[in-house]
Amino acid sequence: MKQLFIVLLIVFLPISLLASPYSSSITLFLKGYMSEIEGKQDDAIEFYNMALLANPESAAIRSELALSYVKKGELQKAKSLLLEALKIDDSNRMVLIILGSLYSSEGNLKEAKAMYEKCISIDKEDTEAYLFLGSIFIAEKKYDEALKSYEKILTYDEENVIALYYVARLNAEMQKYDTAKRTYERVIEIKPYFIPAILDMAILYEIEGNFDRALELYQRVVAIEPVNKKALSRIANIFVRKKEYTRAIHEFEKLSDIDRSDLSIRVKIGLLHLEEKRFDEAIREFNILLAATPNNDTVRLYLAIAWKEKGDLQKAKEEFLKVSPQSEEFLTALRNLTLIYIKTKTTEEGIKTFEALLENMKENVELHLMLATLYEEKEDYGKSIVLLEKAKIVEPKNIEILYQIGMLYEKKGDTDNALKYMEEILTIDNEYPNALNFIGYTWAEKGINLEKAEEMIQKALKKKPDDGYIVDSLGWVFYQKGDYQRALSELLKAHKTLPEDPTIAEHVGDTYIKLEEYEKGLHYYNLAKELEKKEEKKRNLEEKIKRIEDKKR
Repeated sequence: MKQLFIVLLIVFLPISLLASPYSSSITLFLKGYMSEIEGKQDDAIEFYNMALLANPESAAIRSELALSYVKKGELQKAKSLLLEALKIDDSNRMVLIILGSLYSSEGNLKEAKAMYEKCISIDKEDTEAYLFLGSIFIAEKKYDEALKSYEKILTYDEENVIALYYVARLNAEMQKYDTAKRTYERVIEIKPYFIPAILDMAILYEIEGNFDRALELYQRVVAIEPVNKKALSRIANIFVRKKEYTRAIHEFEKLSDIDRSDLSIRVKIGLLHLEEKRFDEAIREFNILLAATPNNDTVRLYLAIAWKEKGDLQKAKEEFLKVSPQSEEFLTALRNLTLIYIKTKTTEEGIKTFEALLENMKENVELHLMLATLYEEKEDYGKSIVLLEKAKIVEPKNIEILYQIGMLYEKKGDTDNALKYMEEILTIDNEYPNALNFIGYTWAEKGINLEKAEEMIQKALKKKPDDGYIVDSLGWVFYQKGDYQRALSELLKAHKTLPEDPTIAEHVGDTYIKLEEYEKGLHYYNLAKELEKKEEKKRNLEEKIKRIEDKKR
């Protein structure tokens, strides 16, 4: 179109002007234009500048020169030229449009809007100006205003695909999904192969949970454009959400064939094999990935987990230990290693390994916690406490550390020190449920401060209403207060939540005995004895059972 304009300009130019200085200006302008077409941007700028010297009052030459500077990234030079052009001709549409774009790129949306509004004041059907204006309103999140801009285009051009598309997108953004879908359908009716509209509509169906319809639309995109990564990725992810992992893997394989450099696709394939318990396939994928990226700790972690799930705990340990201590994955690796050492009864090996790591990581709190867990497993509570006290120096307000120290003192039989740590926790977080519950239950066990104990436990329950241990504590407070019916109600709830806990079963038995329902009491005592692992507690339960049976005789 621009070429046609220039040809017509030359053909119909008055003869008198060809002999004027303007003749030189036009020749130079044309040379600049031809240089621009040939990609010789510096030459184009030189010719345009020469043309401007020959015709210094030309807004048109300034706008072309400004465009060349824009292409070179010299935006300030372009802006200066455009502002000069605007003074010469304040209704030059090209100048207004380019200047609006420059203001927009600077983030000066107010001035950008002014340029586009000026275009619209000159031509009420300036589609490009309405489109640009709409994009600014979207950037400002003024969706109603943006919608008006696009709808204005449709009043004089009802089949404008771009305007319809943005109307649909805005309705989707405002969660008017039915209107959005109808508008997308209109876009696709006008332009059946308009992929952005098909993709957007498919996403709307996904949001609504209509995966079958979404799949149809994504597959339509793939039929138009077989290598469309976005559509293939969404198809694969829908199969993941539907838990059809084999089909998801098939789709991810297609994606991987399109883009071999995108290793994240192979990671997803490996994880899906892991989910399907195809451990050998998962291990193969992760090993291939590690061959390409040997320092990828995320993949290393997945490989270790795959070995663990397969049951080869030795190989799992080896891989977990290769995870870099500087990586985000190290914490997960530590926790997994701790569980493996406990499960395989190799706590001594774990202690040696973690102590060696600790030599170079003296301030790693998580390492202290995991090592303390291994010592706790050995019932060396004193050593665990020492380790956690060192961790406390690094993070004095770490509630997890304080709580673990308190629990270790409780296991040692030092309830006073345990309470001290729980009270310290409450100075940091006065609503921490586990500390509230610990103090409340400890008082209930001793039969002291029962009103305050109930208050603390009720406070803990507000934070963790489904916690069976806290419900048990509340029931035990009622028991100690002599309110056996309320106690039974809470204790039965706790037992239903934690049916394998021997202490809760014993509490239920105690309460039934107080209510003189001896058969039920004996039932729960026997259940508690079956569940109990500690010999001393088993003997206590046996004595209780014997006393009740003697009493029945």
